[in-house]
Amino acid sequence: MSDLTRIFPPAKYIKDKLKERGWTQGDLAVVLGRSSGDISYLMGSRKVLSPDIAQELAVVFGESPEWWLSRDSEYRLSKTEYVDSSISYRSMLFSFPIKAMQKRKWIAEVTEAKDLENEFKRFFGVDDLETDLSVLASYKRTERESSLNNAEKAWIARAKQLARACPADPFNENNLNNLELGLRRLAAKSQAAHRVSALLAKFGIRFVIIEPLPRVKIDGAAFWLDEESPVIAMSIRFDNIGSFWFTLMHELSHIKHRDAFSFDDLESSPSDDIEIRASEAAAETLVPQGPLEAFIRNHSPRYSEASINNLATQLQIHPGIIVGQLQHRKEVGYNHHHKLMVRIRELVTAIAFTDGWGHPVPQV
Repeated sequence: MSDLTRIFPPAKYIKDKLKERGWTQGDLAVVLGRSSGDISYLMGSRKVLSPDIAQELAVVFGESPEWWLSRDSEYRLSKTEYVDSSISYRSMLFSFPIKAMQKRKWIAEVTEAKDLENEFKRFFGVDDLETDLSVLASYKRTERESSLNNAEKAWIARAKQLARACPADPFNENNLNNLELGLRRLAAKSQAAHRVSALLAKFGIRFVIIEPLPRVKIDGAAFWLDEESPVIAMSIRFDNIGSFWFTLMHELSHIKHRDAFSFDDLESSPSDDIEIRASEAAAETLVPQGPLEAFIRNHSPRYSEASINNLATQLQIHPGIIVGQLQHRKEVGYNHHHKLMVRIRELVTAIAFTDGWGHPVPQV
C-alpha cells in the first residue's frame, strides 16, 4: 500500500507536528500536563483516542477535536479485516416485515434466524433468498425507486399465491377491448364496483386484493402466472373510488400490452415509458382528456361540486373519478371534495379474493 492510500494513526500526525516544532515527546508531556508514560502510550496507538486527548491535541496542534477523533476511527477501521458474514445475512432476513407476515399467517411464528430463513424460502418458493428472490411484475408505485424493497416483494409473492387459487375463465386477449368497455360502464356507479372481480374473471383475468404490509407503497400490480393466466393485484392503500378505478385501468393496460410478460427477464421492472403509457391509457379511458381539459379551462381554479357532477353526467362516469383526475393534475388538493371521493374498499373486498382487513385467510 502506498503512502497515498495508507491510513495513518493519530500518532503519525503528532510526530509530524513535533518535528515541525522541534519538540520531543517529553516536551509534549509537559505542555499537556501528562506523564511521559501517557504520551508513550498515545504514540504507540494502542488505545482508542479519548475525547479529552482529542480536545487537547486540537488546542496544541490545531485542527478540530473531531478531526483527531476521525483520524483515529479511520485507522482502527482500516485494521479491522474480519466481518462476520452471518451478521449481514441476519440483517437481510430482518429486512422483511417479520411480525406483520407472521400476524397475517404468511409465515410461522419462529424467531431463530435459521427457522426464519426456512420460512422465507417456503413462502417465496426459492432455494436461495439472496440470488433467487426476483420479481416479475409491472406495478403502480407511489414512490419512484429503482427496485422493490423486501416487504413489497413479499406482497407480490402473496398476491401470486392467492391468484393461483382464484378461478377464471380462459383468457383471450382479443376480448380485452370489450372488457375495458364493461369496466368503464361499471365505473359510472360506486355500487357497481363489487362486480369488478366477476367481470375480470369472465374475461380470464384473476383479480386479488392484498392489504399492504408496512413499507409497501404499491397501489397495484400486473403479472402472469403463465402465458395464459394474467393477474391484477391491488392494495387499495387509498380507499376512494378515484384511486381504485385509476389503478385498476392502469394495470389493465399492462395486461393489454403484456408488460412484465417475458419469463426470461426476471430482473425487469416497469420503465418510466411503460408506466407513463399505462397512466395515460387509464386516464383517457376513464375521463376523456379533451373534455376534461376544456372543463379545466372553463372552471379553474374553482371547481364546484355541481360543475363536477355535470361533467360526470355528460361523460357517464362517477364524479369521484373526475376529482381524482383533477387531484393528479394538481388542480385541486387531496383534501377537497371528500363527499365525492366515496370509499370503496369494503364493497370490493366483500366479493374479491382478499387477504387482509380481518377477512378469513384464503387457503392456498
